[in-house]
Amino acid sequence: MDYYFHPSPRPSSLELLSDEQLLNIYELAVEAKASPDFIEIIMNILTGRNLIPTDHLDA
Repeated sequence: MDYYFHPSPRPSSLELLSDEQLLNIYELAVEAKASPDFIEIIMNILTGRNLIPTDHLDA
């Protein structure tokens, strides 16, 4: 797809979730083979919260 996700200045619904809730959604999204764009958005939030080490993303 030829579009770029532009974050809103307001927190998204995903950003309002607890760490545990967001990790659960990430696991379910991967398991369900959700859109790579959706998974990337979740990964960006998890990385911003330091829940996924950045060196893990390079592996």
